[in-house]
Amino acid sequence: VNAEFGKSAVTALARIGGTVAGFVCTKGEALDCPSATKIAKFVRFCDAFSIPVISFVDSTGFGSIKSAAKVSSAYAEATTVKISVIKGKAIGSAYIALAGTGANADMVYALPNAIVSPVNVEAAAFIMSPKTMKVPVAKQKAVAEKFAEENLSAFHAAQNGYVDGIIEETEVRQTLITALDMLAGKRVPTLSKKHSTI
Repeated sequence: VNAEFGKSAVTALARIGGTVAGFVCTKGEALDCPSATKIAKFVRFCDAFSIPVISFVDSTGFGSIKSAAKVSSAYAEATTVKISVIKGKAIGSAYIALAGTGANADMVYALPNAIVSPVNVEAAAFIMSPKTMKVPVAKQKAVAEKFAEENLSAFHAAQNGYVDGIIEETEVRQTLITALDMLAGKRVPTLSKKHSTI
């Protein structure tokens, strides 16, 4: 859907296990404004017709606060089934908007090699291990990346309750089918209102 617009994200409609679902996939980079707009419109469309949204997350955040606000608002307001699979990095605002509790995700899974952090990698390293980051500025990025691999893994995220489960790549399809079956009867009572504004 809108393949030529917002190229740092892919949106598509597909059938999985007999259920029509909307798929959002990020490509491992920060999401720019066109990509955020594409995702937000797609999620709102799916929500309008109660089409489940399955998000494959691999992103380091957003290019601007405006982009983050659009996507966060769309996911937080959507009452349809929302399942996220962290396939790479879910860092900072990307984790919060696409896969975290702020997105009101019903289920969040991660592949074993995923890196999950509600703040960027450098900030996490400075907060959690300040002694490790006492290196020259030129080396801090490399040290932070190593810290992330060791301390911000999917297994740590599962221990802290940030993800519901760790799955192998070969298990993704069956896990999604099972989750969709389990969540098929989801109903969310909402307050009587027309709509919010972003």
